[in-house]
Amino acid sequence: MDKFVKMNVIRPPNGEEYSIEEYSKMYFNGEPITIHKNDTYQVLTRRLKSEGDMPDLMWLSIKRIDKESIHDWREFQEIKNQLVGEECEGVELYPAESRKVDAANQYHLFVWDDPTFRIGFGFNERLVSGEDEAKDFGAKQRPLN
Repeated sequence: MDKFVKMNVIRPPNGEEYSIEEYSKMYFNGEPITIHKNDTYQVLTRRLKSEGDMPDLMWLSIKRIDKESIHDWREFQEIKNQLVGEECEGVELYPAESRKVDAANQYHLFVWDDPTFRIGFGFNERLVSGEDEAKDFGAKQRPLN
């Protein structure tokens, strides 16, 4: 996956060009956002304050440039790694219907901005298989990059 480049302007489908600050005022009450783009994805990031003792979150709003609804776990992991950090943990939430946001082929990751923070569920050890290792236990996997 190509590296992300931070954008200074955005051109929504209406064809007008806005600075990131102008776009933030229009849609996020002027709260700071960043927008990064590579050959496949555009990602809007915004810091969300957590409550209590939890570290702050980074909201990553991910969409493909071609607007398709393709969801690739490895690519999302790489997006998280590049834009927040390799040791930061995040989740993709499948919310209650009353909180669902589904307005476009867009995906949302919520990543804690603290590389020492661990979510209280999930795996405790690393297990990564390539094509050959997966065959050993009857599975199919893409080659590792």
